Amino acid sequence: MEPVETVADRGEVNDDNKTSSSSPSSADFEMLPHTAQPAQPHTDPPAGDTDPHLDLQGGNREDLARTLSDCLQSSPEEEAANAVPAVPAVQSMVNESLHEEEEEEDGPDGENATIFHRIYYLGAEAIEHPKDEAMIQDHMMEINRGRDAVSVRLSVPRTSDGRVSLRRETPEELMFRLPVNRIIYFARGTAESRCFALTSIKLDRDGVAFEPRTFQIHVFRCAVAEAVDKVFVSFAQTFKRASPQPARLLPPENFEEGEPFLFEVSLEIREKEEGKSTYEIVPRQKGFFKLRTDVEKRVVLNVRQISRNHCHLVIERCFGMLVSPGRNVRHADMQLLERVTMTNATLVAPSDGGQSSTSGAANCAGQIITGTWDPSEASFAMLNQETSADRSPVYMTIAADLVIAQVAEPVRFVMETKARIFPTSERYWYFSKKSVVKQFQIRLKRSKEPQGEKIFDLCGIDVSEEIDRVRGGSITSQIASLTASTLGSFRNQYGLVTVDEPISPPCEEDEDSDGEEPLLSGFGEVSKDCSGTELELWSQVLQEWATDNPLQFPKQLPRLVKRGIPEALRGEVWQRMTGASAHVEQTVESYRLLTTQESPDEKVILRDIHRTFPAHEFFKEAGGIGQEALYRIAKAYSIYDSEIGYCQGQSFLIASLLLQMPEEQAFGVLIQVMHRLGLRDMFRENFEQLQLRLYQLDRLIEANFPDLWQHFADNGIESHMYASQWFLTIFTAKFPLFLVFRVLDVFLLFGFDSIFQVALGILKVSKKDMLFQDFEGLMKYFRVNIPKRYRSEENAKHLMEVAKGIKIKRLNKYEGEWLHIKAAERAREDPVIRLERENKKLLNDNLRLDTENDNLARQLVNSKIEMRKEIDNIEDEKDLFEKEASSAKTLLQENAEENKRLHQQVFSLKELLKREVAKSDAELATKANVIADYKLITSQLSEKLEKLLNQAKENTRKSQNSSSTTEICDSSTSSNSSSHNNPVDNDSGNLQDLDQANERVRELELELAQTKLALVETECRLQDVSHHMNALTMSTSSGHPESGSGSHASGSFRSTWFSKTLSSIKETTTHAAASSKDAIRKSNSIDVLKSGGDFQSH
Repeated sequence: MEPVETVADRGEVNDDNKTSSSSPSSADFEMLPHTAQPAQPHTDPPAGDTDPHLDLQGGNREDLARTLSDCLQSSPEEEAANAVPAVPAVQSMVNESLHEEEEEEDGPDGENATIFHRIYYLGAEAIEHPKDEAMIQDHMMEINRGRDAVSVRLSVPRTSDGRVSLRRETPEELMFRLPVNRIIYFARGTAESRCFALTSIKLDRDGVAFEPRTFQIHVFRCAVAEAVDKVFVSFAQTFKRASPQPARLLPPENFEEGEPFLFEVSLEIREKEEGKSTYEIVPRQKGFFKLRTDVEKRVVLNVRQISRNHCHLVIERCFGMLVSPGRNVRHADMQLLERVTMTNATLVAPSDGGQSSTSGAANCAGQIITGTWDPSEASFAMLNQETSADRSPVYMTIAADLVIAQVAEPVRFVMETKARIFPTSERYWYFSKKSVVKQFQIRLKRSKEPQGEKIFDLCGIDVSEEIDRVRGGSITSQIASLTASTLGSFRNQYGLVTVDEPISPPCEEDEDSDGEEPLLSGFGEVSKDCSGTELELWSQVLQEWATDNPLQFPKQLPRLVKRGIPEALRGEVWQRMTGASAHVEQTVESYRLLTTQESPDEKVILRDIHRTFPAHEFFKEAGGIGQEALYRIAKAYSIYDSEIGYCQGQSFLIASLLLQMPEEQAFGVLIQVMHRLGLRDMFRENFEQLQLRLYQLDRLIEANFPDLWQHFADNGIESHMYASQWFLTIFTAKFPLFLVFRVLDVFLLFGFDSIFQVALGILKVSKKDMLFQDFEGLMKYFRVNIPKRYRSEENAKHLMEVAKGIKIKRLNKYEGEWLHIKAAERAREDPVIRLERENKKLLNDNLRLDTENDNLARQLVNSKIEMRKEIDNIEDEKDLFEKEASSAKTLLQENAEENKRLHQQVFSLKELLKREVAKSDAELATKANVIADYKLITSQLSEKLEKLLNQAKENTRKSQNSSSTTEICDSSTSSNSSSHNNPVDNDSGNLQDLDQANERVRELELELAQTKLALVETECRLQDVSHHMNALTMSTSSGHPESGSGSHASGSFRSTWFSKTLSSIKETTTHAAASSKDAIRKSNSIDVLKSGGDFQSH
C-alpha cells in the first residue's frame, strides 16, 4: 500500500509570530510591517524596528501609504513560487499545528493524495467572472462573515487527473468531489488571511457541467493563516504533474513479434572554466549550442528508459562516445572521446497513481555518460573554428555505444545538433541552459537461441524529433491555465507509453492569453545581434571618449544611446557614462573591505534576493553565484550608505547591473546611480522626493493627455498607485529585460527626464485601451497587461521611439508648485505633530549616528591592533636588513682588497709580457738577418755553380777534340803521349769538385728549411703568449670590486691560477728561445762563409 501524506492544521499561532511566514505576501516592496491583521490607523513603529517603512505625513497620507504599499507588492502566487524558508519560530509553530498520518480512502480518493484536516468549509455560491480576483475577494469576505463554518477534511490529489474531495469531520460523510480539470482559479485571502477559495465550473451530481455553463466559488478557512500556503503549494504541485497512464503490455503469446522500448536521451555540453577545474554548461539558443574555441569540453548524455515494458533494460556500460562535425556521418569518420565514464542518475520517479511495478520499468533513474573533448585534435578542427556572422551554424553528431544486459548486440544512440563557435574570450550574459532531448524507440525481438541474459535481438532503432522541455513560469500561471485538459499525451504506434506534450511558455502568447498573472521579474532574452555599421560608430565613439574624464561625453554619444547600446558594449558604456570607470581601483578596494563587515539589513536583503529576477537562470538557483553576488553588493552598499541602508527595490537595479558586468564594477556603477543621478533621494525623508516626481508626472499627464488624466480622476486612480515602482526601480522590477536595459541606457545618460519620457510613452501607447477600463480594470492593466505588451522586442523598440519624441517641459515650475503646497501643509499642521515628527527623525538620526560611531570605534581598535602588528613586523625586518647590510659591507671590503692585489699582479704580468715580447722581437730580427745571409750565400753559390758547370762543359768539349787529333796522328812520340795525358787528369779533378759543390748546396738547402721551421714555431709560441695575456687581462677586469662579492677562498684560487699562468708563460718563452738558438746554431753564417771559402780554394 502506498503511503498517503496528510497534513492536519490545528492550534493557533501567536500574533507575535505572524510577521514571518513561509510565503511572504510582499514580493517586491515591504513598506509597512506585514501582519495578518486588518489595516489599522498609522502608528509609530516599535523601537528597534529597523526595516524600511513608507511613513507619509499630512493630507490623506495614510491612504497614500496603503495604496503605495499595495502597488509595490507582488501577487501572492508569485511569492509562493519564489518563497523563502520560514523563520524557525513560525515554522516550528506551524509544525506543531500540523501532523502527518497514513490513510487510504475507498473509491476515487484511494489515489495518492494530500489530506488536510481542520479545514472549515464556508459554502459556495455563483460567481460571474471566475478569474476576477477582486470579485473573488469580495465573495470570500462576504461568505466568511455571513456563513457558518463546517469542519471538513480536504483531500487534494497528487496529479491533475484526480478529484478533490471534501468530507465532513463529524459525522464523517462525503460532501462532494470536484475534478481538478474543472478548477479554474485558486485565490488566497488578502483581508481574510486565513481563507482561500476555488472557482470552478458548476457540475451536477453526475459530474456533468450545466448548460449554459455557470461558475461557482467554494470558500474555505484554515485554523492558522500559514496553512493556506501549504494548501496552495499542494494545489500547485497537483497542476504541475500529470498522472502517467498504465502501460498496455503485449500478451505473452505475441511477445515474439517484437516489443518497442522507449528511451529518452538528453544532451548537454560543458566547457571548462578558465583557471578552474570545473565545467560550466554552454548556452543553447535558437536551436544551436554556443561553443568557444580552444576550450576543453565535456559531452554529457543522460539516458533513461521511460516506457513500461515486460522487463526493464539494464545498461551495463558505455564502451565508446563519439563526436564528429557534420550530419549523416559514417562510423569511420567519427572520433572517439577520451575519459568516458558512466554513473547512475538520481532522478525521482514519477508517481504511478498507486500502482507499483514489480519489474522496475517505472524507475526513471537512468545513466549519465560523460566524455572529454579536446578541441586541439585535428579531427575536431571544424568545431574549433570561429563561425562568422554571415554563415549558418555548423552541424555536429554525437553518438554513444551502449551494452545492454538483455540485448545480444550493442545499441548506438546518435544525436545530431547545431553549434556556432565563438572566440575564446566570448562571454555570455543572457542565455538559457537548455539540453537537446530526443526519444529513441528500440525495437527488440526475443532471441530464438538466448544465451544467458541475452534474450533479445535488435531489430531497429527509431529516433524522434527534438522535444522542447520548457521550464514553466510561475506556479500560478500553471494553476490558472494548465488544467488536465491541456496536459495531453501521445501514444506511439504500439500504445505502450505516454509522454507529456511540450507546454508552450507564456512568452509566446499574446498579452491577454495567459490570464491575470503578472510576469516574473528578469523575464526575457536579449539578442547580441548588431550591424557592422553600428559597431563601427560605437568603436569610433569609444576611441574618442577620454578615459581619464569619462563624464565629458563625445558628441555622437546621445544619438547612439537613444538608438540603443549594443549588448556586447553595454557594460563598458554604462561604466563610462556614470563615471565609475575613473574610480575602479578605489571602488574595488572599498568593496572588498565592505563585504567583510556586518550589515543591520542582512535579514531584509536575504529575504529579497530570493524574489529578485526569479525568471532568470543566473539568479534562479538558491545560494547560486547570482544570488551570492546580489547579496554581497546589497550588503556592501547598505554599509557604504548607512543613512538609507538597503531599501527594497534596490535588488532589481543591482541584478540588472550584474547581468552586464562583474560585481566590483556593478557596485561602482550603483554608487554613481544612487548619488550622482539622485536615486537615493527617492528613499530619504519619508519619500518626499518620490512624491515630488509623482506630482510632476500628474501635471505632465494633465498637460499632454488631458482626457486620460480626467479618466484617471473619475475612477480614483492616482499616480502613486502605478508609477511608484517605475521611479523607485527604474522600470527594472516587472518589465522584460530588453526594455529594462533600453530604459537604463537612457537613464544613465539623461537622468530622470528619461523616466518621465518612458512613463508618458507607456501611457500614450496604451491610452486607447485604458480609456475603456474601470478602476479594477486599470489596476489590472498596469499590473499585468502593460508588462506583457513589451515582451515583444518590436513593441519595446516602438515604445522607446515614442518616448524619444516626447518633450519634457516645465518640471521646475511643477517643482515650485509642489514646494508651495508642502509649505502650506506644514503651515496648517499642528505644531505638536510636527515637533513629534521632527523629534522622531532626530531620534532615528541619533540612533544611526550611534551605530556608526560604534562601528567606527570598533574599526579604530581593529586598525590599531593591525597597525601594531605591522610595526612589529617592520622592526623585525629592519633588524634583519641591518644584519644583511653589515655582512655585505664586510664582504665588499674583502673584495676591494682582493681586487687591489689582482691589479698588482696584472701590472707585474704586463711588465713581464712586455719584456718577453721585446726579447722575441730581437730574436726575430736576428733570424731575419740570418735568413738574409743565407739568401746571399745561396745566390753566390748558385753563380759559382753556374760558372763551374760552364767551365766543365768547355773542358769536356776540348777533351773530345784532343782525342780525335791523337787518333789521326800515328807518328806521335812517347813524349807527346805523356803530354796528352795531363789534360785528362785535369778533367777528372774538375768533375770531383763539381760533385762536392752539389753536395754542399744540398746541405745548405736542408739547413735553410730547418731554420724556416724554427721560425714558424717561434711565431706560434709568440701568438700563444699574446692569447694568454689577453685572457688574463679580461679575467682581471671581471674581478673588479664593484662587480661581484667573491670570498677569500676564491681570491686564493685566482692567486694560484695567476702564478701558474706566469710560470707557464716563462717556460714557453724560454723553450722557444732555446729551440731557436739550437736551430740557428746548427748552421750560422760563419760556417757557411767558411765552406764557401773552401769551395773557392778548390
